[in-house]
Amino acid sequence: MRVQVLISCMFDSDYAVIKHTNLQSDAIVVNQCDHDSREIINITSKSGKECCVTYINTTERGLSRSRNMAIRNSDSDICLLCDDDEELVDNYVEIILKAFEETPSADIFAFNIKRPAKTPFRLTHKLRYIEALKVSSVHIAFRRERIINNNISFDIMLGSGSGNGGGEDTKFMRDCRKKGLSQWGHASFIGVLNDTSESLWFHGFNKQFFLDYGWTSRRIFGSLNSIFTLLVYAVKHFKDYRKDISFFDAIKYSFSGWSMKK
Repeated sequence: MRVQVLISCMFDSDYAVIKHTNLQSDAIVVNQCDHDSREIINITSKSGKECCVTYINTTERGLSRSRNMAIRNSDSDICLLCDDDEELVDNYVEIILKAFEETPSADIFAFNIKRPAKTPFRLTHKLRYIEALKVSSVHIAFRRERIINNNISFDIMLGSGSGNGGGEDTKFMRDCRKKGLSQWGHASFIGVLNDTSESLWFHGFNKQFFLDYGWTSRRIFGSLNSIFTLLVYAVKHFKDYRKDISFFDAIKYSFSGWSMKK
């Protein structure tokens, strides 16, 4: 099997994302910028491995669009999603291949990434429903054929750059589960994520956050299930937002967003 890293970035200059990601395999880079072009770059990793990078510049915007473009242009057995502020460990290829070889029924593996405020998987195991919904895309490696054949993609109405807040990771994992794909968590670490850049969509627990959360929850979980989701979130995360907005306003704006149609 062959592993290919799918990297999303914006306004990358001098191929910086290739240099600091520590690529040890082929890759697809989607750089959202002000022009459209494509080139093939051959690099030699620090381990001496020859790697082929397809570098795509595009004027499209939105993280989900970037992920989808990378998937469409990939041609490997296994794809690993990666952000521009992530550094992969030297043996990530071996870790990923071993995981899929030892668990042939697995379609998706969520690997550990060292990042702030993230509890790692301590055991390799099949993900429970709630666990899967909490997985971020930077942890995910998947069998490309299973994603393509089931017509699964990231929702372009969700995620950074969409104007509707986050949620694209959650919907992707939920869509995969609905199509019967087997989702696993793995105890190995494959990289480090430097979460230092400012979020492009989260600007505090304000009115807009809860409007977006109400709308995206309905899009992800459906009309009825999302009502329960909104109520649980308002109660569970009260300590996080109570300094910014009242409990009743959080509920009000969440359901105002829920009732919106786009």
